[in-house]
Amino acid sequence: MKILYTTGKYSPLEHDDGSGTDFRLFHAIQDQGVDLEYVGPFKDVASFPEKVYRKIHSMFTSKRPAKYSESMLREGSAKLSEAVQRFNPDAIFSKNLACMVRYRTNLPFVYMVDSTVAAFNRDWPTFSRLENWRMIRWEQHVVNQATRIITRSDWTKESLVKDYGYPEEKIHIVYNASSLPTAVIPANPVFDRVDFSPVRLLFVGRVQNLKGIDVAIDVINQLNEAGIPAELRVVGTTGQDQPHVHYTGLFKKSIPEQLQEYAGQYLWPHFLIHPARYDAAPIVTAEAAAFGVPTLTNAVGGIASTVKNGISGVVLPAGSPASEYVKVIRHYYDNPTEYLALRRSTRDRYDWELNWESAGKKVVEVIRQAVEEKQAITAKYTEVNS
Repeated sequence: MKILYTTGKYSPLEHDDGSGTDFRLFHAIQDQGVDLEYVGPFKDVASFPEKVYRKIHSMFTSKRPAKYSESMLREGSAKLSEAVQRFNPDAIFSKNLACMVRYRTNLPFVYMVDSTVAAFNRDWPTFSRLENWRMIRWEQHVVNQATRIITRSDWTKESLVKDYGYPEEKIHIVYNASSLPTAVIPANPVFDRVDFSPVRLLFVGRVQNLKGIDVAIDVINQLNEAGIPAELRVVGTTGQDQPHVHYTGLFKKSIPEQLQEYAGQYLWPHFLIHPARYDAAPIVTAEAAAFGVPTLTNAVGGIASTVKNGISGVVLPAGSPASEYVKVIRHYYDNPTEYLALRRSTRDRYDWELNWESAGKKVVEVIRQAVEEKQAITAKYTEVNS
């Protein structure tokens, strides 16, 4: 099976691009023995008229203009058309809508989306009303062309059905997997003892406010004030160390030594704390699961699918304050046997569905279904008109 993989602004050959998802996904699909080529990435360079428009747009609102420039959409469409003619694929697979907005195809097309534009801007208002409307129109065009859609959560699946009218039976959920290679993940970890002196929490994220760093620090302070020694380690960003809070900075996964050091961060904590204000499909929670580290989080965006409550962590109601996280931690602090059971089920979930081998198989199977569906439709049409 020949698959043409379209990218956006991230290269599938660069582990440090974005969150590393394109890199891991591309190779996971390739490992399934298919004939795989990619087109992209594309630079988002606005034309002079677009720059003028964006300047005027900023005079009327503090909200962002559309995520992609028209120049990028046109370039993506043109390069995709060239690649289709040269490679003659059985199917097109895209993890980004940019290439497909100005493109029309009769080929089997599988679209993968973490969050729809509609759901994203509703939960985390970022784009102006006009630009949100434009982007929804773009995505509606892409969705209408899709033979199948792969998403990461029930939350996005619901949006595809309600906001875009896409058939539910053609939507497949493939959870976001860890971006870490197998070589840096413990093969057969054993969880038979726990030492909560102190309680160790890990926070991983670059955008501190979006990911709720203030809530994580508040949790640490409340624990220590309650007489439970606790430490917080912050990975992925810099900051001023505080009592019980230490910043490690950013690691590059493309550099072997830094990749090893980054992976080693997950050997340290009892919990990953992820009190995000919005997150469509977090990767760090899957990385933590690879080490049997449960996640403490809340039900915003698609998190409640990526983290299964009571299986790979604890999912609190959306917007829960620090005191609710403290209650959960105190529960497991007082019940270490339950904590160890949670660690085991967390790692089991990684082995079952939060790794890229599993994700790659599921993605290729969905693409295969899309190809077979198109072939069946073509055969039926030929038969009727013969």
